[in-house]
Amino acid sequence: MKRLIRIQEIYDHLIRLAPPSLAEDWDSVGLQVGTLKDELQGVLVSLDVTEAALWEAVEHDCNLLITHHPLFFKPLRRLDDATPVSRCARLAAQMGINILSFHTNLDATERGLNDQLADKLGIKKTQTLLPSRDPKHPRSGLGRIGSVPSTTLKRFADDVGSKLKLKNLRYVGDPAHPIRRVAVMTGSGGGYFAEAKSRGADVLVTGDVKYHQALDALAEGISIVDIGHYAGEIGMVAWLAKELRGWARRKQARIKIFETERGSDPFHFWPSSD
Repeated sequence: MKRLIRIQEIYDHLIRLAPPSLAEDWDSVGLQVGTLKDELQGVLVSLDVTEAALWEAVEHDCNLLITHHPLFFKPLRRLDDATPVSRCARLAAQMGINILSFHTNLDATERGLNDQLADKLGIKKTQTLLPSRDPKHPRSGLGRIGSVPSTTLKRFADDVGSKLKLKNLRYVGDPAHPIRRVAVMTGSGGGYFAEAKSRGADVLVTGDVKYHQALDALAEGISIVDIGHYAGEIGMVAWLAKELRGWARRKQARIKIFETERGSDPFHFWPSSD
């Protein structure tokens, strides 16, 4: 007999994995649309809430969409088709799709996205860059910092591009700058170069670096490798889907868990490398 699983159970598992107390004050995590009382029919994991992801969930008979980036950062005044956010919220409600999002808490948690990125880049002996304010989770927090074999910025940037299978990246600093200690910050972490430098980092790997952040980092003598927002976080989809499949096996629950096939980096680069 098939065991009935409610969305509350998968939510409870995920908040143990990524406690809401680790989220930044400005963040919006947890239930975005729907109810935790619904019976779980299937799960689609996506980086973002988009119309394409919602239709993909319907095609797979999933009534739960789990994302990294939340749907809501600001309150909605109306539920109409005027904005992408309100369109997605209305569409999800009409389709009967519940949405859960785990953002900076999933970045910060132990084994979370910052640890995943550090592992991909071969960074060893990692520590938290900005420790969590929650004393119950001393090994959690935003960013990670650790060591790599001695190299130069140019060789390190080449290695990052290769390991993350990037078509494009930017870096700030002298190509011959020695690199030994590396900090990573998933998402938009350009504003944290001073914190990285204070912990002894030679370079910060992050995304969405602004022009004046790059200038200031250059003046302060710390390098930056900008991998973009998408590349630093897209690993969340496969990793979280694997975590959820393991959870379902332990629960002896036959739940279909899908990884989105429609998410992509919204940026294209000229000249094209294709």
